[in-house]
Amino acid sequence: MGLSLPISLNREMDATLQEQIYRQVRDGILAGSLGPGLKLPSSRDLANELAVSRNTVALAFDWLASEGYVESRVGAGTFVAGYLPEAALDARNNIQPSPPEPGCGRRTPVTFTGRMPASVGRDRPRLAYDFWYGRLDRREFPVGIWRRLILENLSRAGANLSDYGHPAGDPELRAAIASHLGATRGMLADPERIVITAGAQDGLSLLCRILVGDGSRVVVEDPCYDSAALLFQSHGAILQPVPIDSDGVMTALLPAGEDIALAYVTPSHQFPTGVTLPLDRRLSLLAWAAATGAYVVEDDYDSDFRYDSPPLTALSGLDRDQRVIYLGSFSKSIGAGLRLGYLVLPPELVAPAIAAKSLASYGQPWLDQAVVADFLNTGAHRQHLRRMLKTYRVRRDLLVNALTQIFGPDIRLTGADAGMHLMWHLPKHLPDAVTVAAAASRVDVGVYPLPVIGARSFGENAASKRGLILGYSSLSPKEIITGIGLLGKAIASI
Repeated sequence: MGLSLPISLNREMDATLQEQIYRQVRDGILAGSLGPGLKLPSSRDLANELAVSRNTVALAFDWLASEGYVESRVGAGTFVAGYLPEAALDARNNIQPSPPEPGCGRRTPVTFTGRMPASVGRDRPRLAYDFWYGRLDRREFPVGIWRRLILENLSRAGANLSDYGHPAGDPELRAAIASHLGATRGMLADPERIVITAGAQDGLSLLCRILVGDGSRVVVEDPCYDSAALLFQSHGAILQPVPIDSDGVMTALLPAGEDIALAYVTPSHQFPTGVTLPLDRRLSLLAWAAATGAYVVEDDYDSDFRYDSPPLTALSGLDRDQRVIYLGSFSKSIGAGLRLGYLVLPPELVAPAIAAKSLASYGQPWLDQAVVADFLNTGAHRQHLRRMLKTYRVRRDLLVNALTQIFGPDIRLTGADAGMHLMWHLPKHLPDAVTVAAAASRVDVGVYPLPVIGARSFGENAASKRGLILGYSSLSPKEIITGIGLLGKAIASI
């Protein structure tokens, strides 16, 4: 029969047998006794061993798969996932390190009690038709231009490879970013107010160091990007969720008071729903920031791609009171492997940010910054964006058409006019998002409920239960059509 799982069922407990199986397998994965890639017994074998119905085991495995603990491979079986899901670490956090023996001369290490973000790395297990959000198509990277720019910069590197650079970043890159934002986002971004970071999350971490402490009030959207919420909480922040609707964050519900550190928003393509904040609410948000003294962090994570309308003026471009902190990166427009992002800061935050950054590191690698600066300055970046915009628009259209053909013209989608993903709001006659995702994974199709892709909802709402995220940027047209066809059959079989 193969592997035997150490599961003990108690039929006198209030918890169902399905839940007991789920929890004991989950705890084994969290504890490390069931390691990544380990093949689990078949549902039939485990059901026979535990003297329960096969359906009980299958439902427990579906539960584990929907939350990312295990993955089903067609024709091969069920395996422990290579990465733990972002919502998994509550149990692991309860595992405390053993205290050092008396007299050993070592301090007890500090235990981090936060959860880890959802995995977005290349080591995350992928299904054959994986609609994971925000993933670039590696086949589209401009390798030829990149190779040429690397060689050109190496030939004139001089002391740039042997000396430390400015902690705020390479001056040429900062000037190139300022020019790019002025042309595409309507911002007058002084290069002196730009600080280069190792991606958007690093930029948020830097902001937390200078603006967030124990008891700080931080406004977030509901639902919101969980990696940001986790970071704020790790610095002691008290989150103040504000609901979103079809027009984005409901600014009329923003909290009052002058003790709010910042508000974190995604106005151009709200994560995860994809809705766009209209002008009246943008102005309302800016007025609220001016009245309360709070800063607004504008995360513009995928605004380079708008398909049905001209580029939007950034919230920062409308700001007259210098309360907006613009957060950008090249992860979506060029590649996440670059680990290059940037902050555009109000003048009074520039010196504190540079000081805090210099305590953490002495800046990003010069060569990477120089290549990106040339990529921007030569127009290669604009050409690359135009090509990717055309490519992604075709894939977006195919996805929307395929969903409409299979599930009907009344299908409700949000976020399809921009970015690299959309949200499908499942109708009431279909199962919930977790059930649909589990059924899809059994036919090698990856579609994702909000918690799995790193979105957090506060309390129960329709999006948290019936929102399904589908990214399309990394899939070929054929893969999109085939994947949605399989999804339709999977849902019909539930």
